[in-house]
Amino acid sequence: MLSFYFLILFLIFLVILNLVLLGGFFEAPWFPTKKKDFDRIAKLAELRPGMLFYDLGGGNGEILFYLSKKYNITCIGIELSPLLYLYSKFKSLFFKRVKIEYGNFFQYDLSKANVVYIFLLPKTYDKLKKKLNSELKEGTKIILSCWPFEYWKPTKISEKENSITYYLYIVQKEKSCL
Repeated sequence: MLSFYFLILFLIFLVILNLVLLGGFFEAPWFPTKKKDFDRIAKLAELRPGMLFYDLGGGNGEILFYLSKKYNITCIGIELSPLLYLYSKFKSLFFKRVKIEYGNFFQYDLSKANVVYIFLLPKTYDKLKKKLNSELKEGTKIILSCWPFEYWKPTKISEKENSITYYLYIVQKEKSCL
């Protein structure tokens, strides 16, 4: 019986390691966007049918499933955690306009995006800004959760008492990006 409990504790440890530490080592630990903020993000992005929405570090994909259904948009999530990827990949089988990719988002082409949603730790921002600058087309919207890009001026800020702040940037190529 003791070995059964040990096995359960070991599995719990692996799940925690996968969700928190692995993500924290690379870009961010899993901290899902609150459902109450989904429409707030959609409003900030001015989502319209037919748009392509990327979530870098897609987690469990909940925002993707919600936005694709409610706003009739195509959503792509890129997730590094095998457990979160498998969960969201399975769920995406029931959502025609949601695609879940596995791996490091730095390895994916974002050039077709209309909106890129980012909820990551600022330690990745310098490398991420270079990627966004080189790949995104003019007019692409970037939405950051919690922490703004250093030295980039947001187009709009969505603040709400006792809630996360969201920062909107719009790519402007003629002005050397943002």
